[in-house]
Amino acid sequence: MSCMDTSTARTGSGPFPRHPSEIAAAITLPAAARALVAPGEPTVRPPAAQAVITACAALAPRIALLAFVGQRGRADPDGVRAFDPFRDTVPPVMRGSGPEPDRSRIRTAGDRCVEAWRWWVHTPDTAVSTRGVAGVLATAAWCSWALGSELRAVTRARYALEVRADDPLAALVLRTCRAGARPRWSG
Repeated sequence: MSCMDTSTARTGSGPFPRHPSEIAAAITLPAAARALVAPGEPTVRPPAAQAVITACAALAPRIALLAFVGQRGRADPDGVRAFDPFRDTVPPVMRGSGPEPDRSRIRTAGDRCVEAWRWWVHTPDTAVSTRGVAGVLATAAWCSWALGSELRAVTRARYALEVRADDPLAALVLRTCRAGARPRWSG
């Protein structure tokens, strides 16, 4: 039996190797987007929690989720595609600029990310990637920052970094809060 961490194993023989976690994240992205903003659902249930954690395992799908959550209006979750750093520009919402997003939508998404983390804490399922768990907490941290709740953002970012010390979004949120940078939404 192999003890290989499949989150870092590369697949494919083409010029652009892919990590299994990136592939899984891209596949679960629409389901995760739906789970984070679905109206009427008071909580995120286990299958949806697992989809959110899986989608948050890679940074590119996470950026796409945050852009989706931060959109004004109701976009179709099935249309969410992973962020491509070579083709796409960083969404202004990531920097806290542009039109002010729907605060309720961001709050719901952040709370559901925390619920997904809580599901992971209470489940014996060890197949769930710690990269995804850190990602879901970092996403929740960004949601708190976007709402102006720096203390909550710092707390969630620290929890994410406890799970995985190299999470880039958690580190970014933590540095942003420490620097006193706040969102500058326009009307």
